[in-house]
Amino acid sequence: MSNLPGLIRSLALALLAANTCVASESGWDNRLVEKYSQRWKDIQSELAALTPKLKKLPDIPIDDQGGTGGYASNYQLDAPTHGSNFAVDIRWKSTAMVDLVALVPARRYDAKGLDAQYGLPVAFSVDLIDEKGAIIRNVARETNTRSNPVRHGHPFVYQVTPPVAAAGLRISAEKLNPDYENEGTFVHAWAEAMVFEGDRDIALGAETLNLNGTAPPAPWHWSSAFLVDGETPLGLPEVPAAPQVNIGWMSEAKTRADEATNLSVDLGALSPIDAVRLLPAKRPTSDLPSGFGFPRKLVVSVSDTGNQDSWKTVATRDLGNPGHNPVLISFEPTQARYVRIEATQLWKAFDDYPAFFALSEVEVLSSGKNLALGKSVHSPDSMMIASGGRFWSSAALSDGFGPDGQLVTTREWMLQLDQRLQLESRRHDLQSEATRLVDGWRHATQIGFAVLALAGVFLTIALPIRYRLHARRELTKVRERIAGDLHDEVGSNLGSIQMFADLAEGRSGTSDELKRIQRIAAETVSAVRDIVWLLRPTGDHRIGTVEHLRETSSIMLESLKWKFTANEEAWLVELPEEYNRDLFLFFREALHNIMRHAKAKNVEIHVEKSEKLVRLTIMDDGVGIDPLRLERPATLRALKQRSEALRGNLEIETQPEMGTRLILSIPLKL
Repeated sequence: MSNLPGLIRSLALALLAANTCVASESGWDNRLVEKYSQRWKDIQSELAALTPKLKKLPDIPIDDQGGTGGYASNYQLDAPTHGSNFAVDIRWKSTAMVDLVALVPARRYDAKGLDAQYGLPVAFSVDLIDEKGAIIRNVARETNTRSNPVRHGHPFVYQVTPPVAAAGLRISAEKLNPDYENEGTFVHAWAEAMVFEGDRDIALGAETLNLNGTAPPAPWHWSSAFLVDGETPLGLPEVPAAPQVNIGWMSEAKTRADEATNLSVDLGALSPIDAVRLLPAKRPTSDLPSGFGFPRKLVVSVSDTGNQDSWKTVATRDLGNPGHNPVLISFEPTQARYVRIEATQLWKAFDDYPAFFALSEVEVLSSGKNLALGKSVHSPDSMMIASGGRFWSSAALSDGFGPDGQLVTTREWMLQLDQRLQLESRRHDLQSEATRLVDGWRHATQIGFAVLALAGVFLTIALPIRYRLHARRELTKVRERIAGDLHDEVGSNLGSIQMFADLAEGRSGTSDELKRIQRIAAETVSAVRDIVWLLRPTGDHRIGTVEHLRETSSIMLESLKWKFTANEEAWLVELPEEYNRDLFLFFREALHNIMRHAKAKNVEIHVEKSEKLVRLTIMDDGVGIDPLRLERPATLRALKQRSEALRGNLEIETQPEMGTRLILSIPLKL
């Protein structure tokens, strides 16, 4: 290097720095752009300004919020032919001045996870119509609806300026996506349609008319009426706010669901009222369903004085589970100071779980205005302590806050969700532009460095190889350390949980909660063992692949009679490291299905190695799988996907009440 001219030496050293920094989070190309590109600096400044704005806006939840699915309709074609129309009409009672329309996409959960835009048309139009169904104004026309990479469940929000007097709304699909649950058909679906006159959703409870389509085979989940029932997969209309000490109100635990309880609101003065709106509480643990604590039956009564004999019933309702959605209970306008809400049939999801009445907020409405805000709420049941130093308290029922933020009108909520979409889209565009800037600078710089490739051949080849070898050694150390920590710390703690659960069971007797703790701990121990095994691909301390499958069986099938066998060659088989993960996930999914669905008593597992393949056979004596269900693409989809990843062949032999046999054949030359 000392014989190279100064310029060549400097550039060669720059080439070395570029190559050795590629693996770092901020590589040479990023640092080059940061130093010399003004546009890069402008992008980073704008991105920094977007972050605090996004934190103030509501987010789109990804977990199941419960409630109804919405509207869905199946068609035999992906687009209407001449003279036909793939549409749904919404007709409200009387003409109203429409100034805002919001459409919430439907959701579906399957083996692949969440589809936050199930049944969303590729192209559609939204029109306001008159009493006869004639189009008055086109509100919007959308094409390539899935082209926006950040629109995952965001509502479509359209402002109508100036407002238009209309009697209905028509949503017309112009091109549809296939319905993978019903092969050979195409689906048009929405979770909720909202049409606003000011803050009032005039579409709520309106008449719906499905044009030309057929209902899907799940009427309990999909219905035209669900399109305007006020329930969405987006949760409560909340915006971020400072954490609240009081997260809602919950009654004392009741043994039976018919042990009635109530709460009452003192409005402070005689006031005109016409409805109450109840906002469900947030489930306290993840294993409880959405809609936790919402009553199945309730009675709304009013009084001028609050005396025992002065109460008058204004509404009685049988209620389904609304999930994480507000429930509006309207009644004839009346004058009252006190409003009592009595739950006569409590929420009780499990026989061995107590009954509760729980809410996060109670609103008493007068022409849409909440008169209960800040007013006194009383209940004969006492306050309970929640997790994280927070409380269930009747004071939370009128504080204007839900469990996760400040409550706003549905209209304001939709507008803020739309604002989030605009900001997230802008952020994505800026990040994409920043990536293109880095790529451009990288390519230009690489061309310059290529001129010095011959002079710097030793530096550009030998040192990166040395770096990669060093990085590989460091990675091995990190993997060993992580595996050791998981085995020693997490494994030990999970073992302690199992032990204490066993002790508790021995002292107080068995219970579903203890069984659930034992099962979850055992499954987690098995998962940790898989991770530790995969993190340690070599070493004398590492057991073989088939032996690890046998140990997994002993943990997951502890409560059943099971048998694990393998031929002599199988005990010695070792698959490539990248395929072990898919094999273990296939094996664990198969055993999970047996434990959760098969109702089996006996399980047999056999592994056999031949010259060209390894065959894994899993048999149970459970209820089997119905042939019609087995033909559905969604049935055992996870197992089929893992089989494809292994380039293997999966055979399924099953009959109702005759058990199931899974045969996975994996070629040895992967």
